[in-house]
Amino acid sequence: MSHASLFVHQGVDGWLFLVGGSNFVSTLYERDSGHLPDRALARWRDLIVERKRRCDALGAKFAHLVVPEKLTIYSHKTAEPLVDADLAPSLRLAQLFERDPAAYGYVDLVPLMRTHRDDVDLYWRTDTHWTPLGCLLGYEILCDALGLERNHDLVARPFVEDVRLLDLGSKLEPPVYETIREATWRQDATRVYDNAVVGLLEAHEYGGEIHVGCHAVFKNPHARNKCKLLLFGDSFAGVSPYFLTAALAETVAELEFVWSANVDWALVKRSKPDFVVTEIAERYMAIPANDRFNLRRTEIRQVLLGRRRRFEAWLRDWREKRRQPSSKST
Repeated sequence: MSHASLFVHQGVDGWLFLVGGSNFVSTLYERDSGHLPDRALARWRDLIVERKRRCDALGAKFAHLVVPEKLTIYSHKTAEPLVDADLAPSLRLAQLFERDPAAYGYVDLVPLMRTHRDDVDLYWRTDTHWTPLGCLLGYEILCDALGLERNHDLVARPFVEDVRLLDLGSKLEPPVYETIREATWRQDATRVYDNAVVGLLEAHEYGGEIHVGCHAVFKNPHARNKCKLLLFGDSFAGVSPYFLTAALAETVAELEFVWSANVDWALVKRSKPDFVVTEIAERYMAIPANDRFNLRRTEIRQVLLGRRRRFEAWLRDWREKRRQPSSKST
């Protein structure tokens, strides 16, 4: 068995699936064991209920969005049975809300995504992330749950087509490339603020590794929804011109995004949003959330990490140059 096969499953029609890694993806589909048993999901349920209670007290409408793992939607594209997709954490979590998850702000994407999974590719075949069309479907479901008017112009926004080596494809030997269409949602919205962590994320020298604590604010005077939305999310949202953050920035007058699986309640109080949305990829739920997140302290830690990484890179280059024979010795 190759090292890559421990992490990537090669399905049919070019579909690749993450099955290992730090999130132990294939073990998430078990009720009584693995890394997301029902008892762990019960803690997530209680946290979501508490988030809604606190948002209600602050006069903000709340929604919690779980972006399904690719196995949850496309398990029929595996070469052999890997998991019981009906035991996906997102589905079991919905069941814990006493048959009315919407009453607690839980937005279930799975049923509609499964309905449309064979009409278009909702995820990249060689990556773990959703495609622009998958993101757009999730965005529409979220808007409906929040009572926001959708921006119907998004589907006509420009895109570029390119051949890329994506995450899962890069783990195989030989690597597998994919032709993708990358849409640009953001057009009317302007990014009016970003913190130092956004700069670290967008600096190529760090390879996107420094991301938690990104904080960006977008304003859109042309938005039909004259309201403010505070979004806590991950790479399915991000700060780029595509994915969920960009779509929502084209929908509301002001969007504030923080890259975190946990809520900074002091920030919520300072921000005074009309809506609070927490988004998390299904596999990241294996790490329990506690909502003791402090954005300001996290930014300081990440800046220090960036400086340390830069020094370590300089030190490696210096040592490499020291090892090289000088021109005089030759």
